[in-house]
Amino acid sequence: MNTEIASFFDNLDLVTKSPPLWQTLNQDIYDNDNIVFEQDCYKIDKKSKQLRPIKIQLGNEHLYYIKKETMFQLQITVVMMNIIKHDQHGNIIRLIRNGKYIDLKLEDYNTFKNLLNYRCLQSTFHDEFGVTKMIGKGSFAKVYFATKKSTGMNYAVKAFNKEFMQEQFKGRESLENEIKVMRRLNQENLVKLHEVYETQNSIYFILDILKGGELLTRVKSQPLSAPNLQKLMYNLMKALCHLHSKKCIHRDLKPENLLLKEKDNDTDVVIADFGLACFLNEDILFKRCGTPGFVAPEILIYKEGDPFYDEKCDVFSAGVIFYILLTGRQPFQGTDYKAILRANKNCEINYNLKQIQTAPLQLVDLLKKMLYPDPKGRISSEDCLKHPYFKEIFKEQDLIDVQDSLREYEKEFVYGLGKQQGPPSQVGSMQLQQRQPALNGRIDTMGSFSNVSTNGSVTRLDQKPQVQQSKFSQFSQSMKQQLNSDSNTQVNKKSNQSDLRKTALKNSFQQQINQMSKDDDCVNEEASQLEDAISKLNSQTPKMGLKKANSFKVQKSTME
Repeated sequence: MNTEIASFFDNLDLVTKSPPLWQTLNQDIYDNDNIVFEQDCYKIDKKSKQLRPIKIQLGNEHLYYIKKETMFQLQITVVMMNIIKHDQHGNIIRLIRNGKYIDLKLEDYNTFKNLLNYRCLQSTFHDEFGVTKMIGKGSFAKVYFATKKSTGMNYAVKAFNKEFMQEQFKGRESLENEIKVMRRLNQENLVKLHEVYETQNSIYFILDILKGGELLTRVKSQPLSAPNLQKLMYNLMKALCHLHSKKCIHRDLKPENLLLKEKDNDTDVVIADFGLACFLNEDILFKRCGTPGFVAPEILIYKEGDPFYDEKCDVFSAGVIFYILLTGRQPFQGTDYKAILRANKNCEINYNLKQIQTAPLQLVDLLKKMLYPDPKGRISSEDCLKHPYFKEIFKEQDLIDVQDSLREYEKEFVYGLGKQQGPPSQVGSMQLQQRQPALNGRIDTMGSFSNVSTNGSVTRLDQKPQVQQSKFSQFSQSMKQQLNSDSNTQVNKKSNQSDLRKTALKNSFQQQINQMSKDDDCVNEEASQLEDAISKLNSQTPKMGLKKANSFKVQKSTME
């Protein structure tokens, strides 16, 4: 057994039971796979170190091994790839999973390695990337600005603390699911996962840099024209259409998870945070999840044993976003938590607002079809793209009158200011389990994974809510504290350190720091505590709108 790599994604039971690396071929998987590489090559015998001829084929998520006219397969999504410099055979590719490995010698080494870079885990992050600064921080991960040394390309690197993630309820499975989902998606309006690295203490997602920041920040600071609203919604629905064509549902669409590619473009929107995404035709980790105020009613009323809901749940959430961008208000109002959730579940929506009454008829028609309570009568993402609303040419007019409402929406709903109107409690026979967005879906705090609580237990929503700072305020405060601490600490000038956050501070502020191990990537700090499931709701006046509602998972008294 190979013991040089202990991967976060290894199944410890399988490691101790010594199962084979290769599995029997699943003909359906093979028949539906896209073979991108095929070659006669050699495997290196573990005992004799001699070359044994074999034939391999590489698909999207599987490597196939042909031996004596019998085929085997290896699911490579979280297989570790290492490059070994063999004394006798030169560079070889080692694939490791659950303590087992195979060494491959190929003539077309570079092509095969480059294809595996986007399909496997890699262990060479510190050799391949230079980190400049930390640009975001959340409960589950930190985001850094980094440059790939070989190409000079800039990326957002999201770093997950392996030890912290291991303590979360289904943390390993959720992170593996997110990798699988993002690797299958390839559309310009969906955030792109390029590579995944694993070091001793961290998991790194290599993501696109999105310079435009969060959509909500943009639209509250400058007017959004009617044509731009039309183009933005078209891009959003185009992304959902691609998502749904893969039998995938996002399940956590909200303004915080919509980012803009560029600073000078108001319509080129990108969907981020696939922590709750799933494929409808595969095993689903969490069946009741979403964000209060955005979640589709069929998810709220779903019970184990019911027919599972479909991709139209995303259309509903997109409809809520559409409503907010048009009016500046959250559609589900209430003086306490139960009232808000009841309005969400019953689709009690006010369409008598001035912005809706004066909007083009085709816009209002599409909005109502997207927010239709029953998914059987709700429009699909594909049919949304065909709707006459997107064929009309609107006159250039700014939606200036929604700007003040949007500012109130962000202040109250996103940051959760104000007092709670009565303690939230169970709704019917259901209790809600907290789902805190990892980094809140922003380019400076790009969201991805979320979970239950720091100890994996259910967080009840009848606990007392805590006052929450904005992520920017938290980040600013932590940076000031770190700088003050560093200035009072004796500088250790040893060169063999590469703590990731400390490296970012050194590059940003020209400060030297204490030596730490190469893989101690700021993951040994005390993890941020999860916030309560629902932040402060609106105070006395309905105009203030909803306060921030943390994502949640809905389930009965036992955890799924």
